[in-house]
Amino acid sequence: MRIELRFFIGIIFFLPSIIFSQNISNELGFEEFMGLVKSNHPVAIQADLTVEKGRAYLTKARGGFDPKLYGNASNKRFDEKVYFGVYNGGLKVPTWFGLTFEAGYEFNEGIYLNPDNNVPLDGLWNAGVSLTLGKGLFIDERRAELKKAKIYRNSTQVQRTIILNDLLYESSVVYWDWFKSFHEKEIYTNAYSNAVTRLESIKREAILGNKPMIDTLEYFIVVQNRQISLQEATLNFQNKTELLQVFLWQEGVIPLELSKEIVPPKLTNQLVTPADGNLLSISDSLIQNHPDLVNYLFKIESKQIDLRMSRESLKPTVNLKYNALAENQFENTFETYNVNNYKWGAEVSFPIFIRKERGQVKIDKLEIREMEAGFAEKNQRVKYKVNTSFNTANTSFSQANLYDLNQQNYEKLLDAELRLFDLGESSIFMINTREKGYIYSQIEFAKSIATNQKANAQLKYNLGVLAD
Repeated sequence: MRIELRFFIGIIFFLPSIIFSQNISNELGFEEFMGLVKSNHPVAIQADLTVEKGRAYLTKARGGFDPKLYGNASNKRFDEKVYFGVYNGGLKVPTWFGLTFEAGYEFNEGIYLNPDNNVPLDGLWNAGVSLTLGKGLFIDERRAELKKAKIYRNSTQVQRTIILNDLLYESSVVYWDWFKSFHEKEIYTNAYSNAVTRLESIKREAILGNKPMIDTLEYFIVVQNRQISLQEATLNFQNKTELLQVFLWQEGVIPLELSKEIVPPKLTNQLVTPADGNLLSISDSLIQNHPDLVNYLFKIESKQIDLRMSRESLKPTVNLKYNALAENQFENTFETYNVNNYKWGAEVSFPIFIRKERGQVKIDKLEIREMEAGFAEKNQRVKYKVNTSFNTANTSFSQANLYDLNQQNYEKLLDAELRLFDLGESSIFMINTREKGYIYSQIEFAKSIATNQKANAQLKYNLGVLAD
């Protein structure tokens, strides 16, 4: 399904004021285009889904601390005899502090029941706690996963910004290339049209004997060259339009087709802007909070949790478990409880050489050092890119204004040369020379506007604030 962008822009940007519906501009401005991309491009939607994914991971990690109901049943009957029947169930509640509380009920029967499973006729209640004193006392796999999930949840916000920054910078480059290609086509269209009109005039003058016939051939070649340039510019504009449409969507599912009536803004030096001075004044703060750097810090923080887990493995495993027991007396169960009825256990283990554990600690430390070195290099590279972007934006601003004056001066030269030609004091060669200079200066002015705007977009991209 294809929808014309002109209609879509009207709905999105002009719906609040009905009076615009009678006179909607055919211009697709840069801010309008970027708004469409940020709101509707599939990648922008994927960026939002990344945040949702981070929340889902955190929910999953928190599930490691969910209370758990359990139950087991085992029964054997043969020759009309109950060999054994073992039934138990209960509730386990893990906590953040490494303690696990447990409560349950056990009922067993049978003539061949394992003595360990002998319980009173009405069953046996138990309630207790298990505790890790060595390995896993301060951090274990569940707590580590939850900590890392929280880091990941926070990092998805930064990843969303990174994804949007990449998308919006790429789309801004495509937009200004489209802008430049359109105006190049318009410049060559006017140049070709003027050349055709001038050729007809030269032909009439040659027939009347006021101009040599060779001028008609010479200027016919000029017309042919203009036509070739126009065809190349038209092809380039068509291809840039196709590329621009790649970034135009409705709700991330319906690709939009750019109407032929939609055009970029006119050539004017008002489109040229210097580097934002406010960004320069707070550039140090923006660099410090650059999404790429912040995301790198999240990765280091996550790796430090791995290091804590590795260091925890250097400790011996010491697990204690205690369960108070009470016979099932229905309403009097707690009244008949005796502190001497309990079940407890202990588990202790420790690898003698702990080579595996020491090796993992060393690996994690080295990886953190590598990441810290990478962070320092990335920080310096971001500063370099920001500084060069400021320089490029300011220089392109100055050059664009110079090209604007340049094209105005070339136009004056061309007008003067045409007047001289009408008076018989100039030649086709001089007109062609002046016109080439004028066409070149117009194209360079259009190119300088695109260069300046791309430089400003790149500045915000390198600062990590283009998505803002």
